[in-house]
Amino acid sequence: MHTEPRAGQPCAARPPDRQPTTGRRPARPVGLDAPVRSLKMLELQIAAGATEVYLALQPPAGAPVSFDALPARRDGEPTHVPSPALLGELTTAAHTTGLRVHFCADAPVVPAAYEPAWRTHVEQGLAAGADSVVVGALPAVTWLAGRTDVTLVAGGPMGISTVAYAAHLRDTYGVRRVVLPHTLTLGEVAAFCDLDGLEIETPVQTGGGLDCTRCRLPDTPGIGLGCRAGYTGGRGGDPSGDLGAFLDGASDCALCDVPALVELGVDALQIPGRESPNLRQNAKITQMYRRAVDGHAAGTPITQVIEQIDRVELMWQMGWMPRLCDQRRCRFRDTPQQRAYV
Repeated sequence: MHTEPRAGQPCAARPPDRQPTTGRRPARPVGLDAPVRSLKMLELQIAAGATEVYLALQPPAGAPVSFDALPARRDGEPTHVPSPALLGELTTAAHTTGLRVHFCADAPVVPAAYEPAWRTHVEQGLAAGADSVVVGALPAVTWLAGRTDVTLVAGGPMGISTVAYAAHLRDTYGVRRVVLPHTLTLGEVAAFCDLDGLEIETPVQTGGGLDCTRCRLPDTPGIGLGCRAGYTGGRGGDPSGDLGAFLDGASDCALCDVPALVELGVDALQIPGRESPNLRQNAKITQMYRRAVDGHAAGTPITQVIEQIDRVELMWQMGWMPRLCDQRRCRFRDTPQQRAYV
């Protein structure tokens, strides 16, 4: 039994709520998969310690939906690389520094009539040199299955919440990596890490308690933003009611559990933020997780890593701790958010 942290005390001061058994995979370097939409963003993420990047291309004019998991703009910020030429430039620059590049074509739904346009869209990503294609729907997986020139990643929108589903995608369609849903516990992550022949990626630092990406809230103008964080409404048609408290689109921190994820054999941690309005702050998140990964590799307890961060990072003191630690927004811990599913 342990006591709850006092206000201002990092949650790393208390042990995990459930200790997973170590996965059968040997611990190895964990990748940091960071978002990119511009050369400046790529530069900052490289400096922060990213080892992989994921990006998306602006869909063709007239397409009714985005061909990836985000709308063209979120909260007024772009989410896409605006042209195939820049996509190629970004991919080349990433490869020059040894980064893997994942091309996002992970829309949860692609209308059948737009299959040819979606295929052309994917070809642009491959022509730019992307190392993999991230897909978000089973039909899209079938469209690309069997192609030896495509490494398939099953993205978060596919909602791969069972080991059997992951194994089926691996064995039937040749999927080589799965991005896990946001609500899994460490014990559940461990079961995925026991699968052979499949890389496991888990999101960190993003909405998690109520199963982000699976609420299926639409991106249609006038209907929704595509994320529960911005939804309002109330009884009797009151538009001022904030549904965010129930739908819960806030961030969840996984920093304290980086050592556990490494030991389980997770292959990559996904940093959110293709739509980030502050590129430096977004890269700072990557840097925090880089500190945690490197600290664990060096044998430094995560509590000491966080103490070091606390001494030098204003962002930790002013934003991270009050928004995450003090609010118990612990991604893999037993919190109200983790227990609440939509």
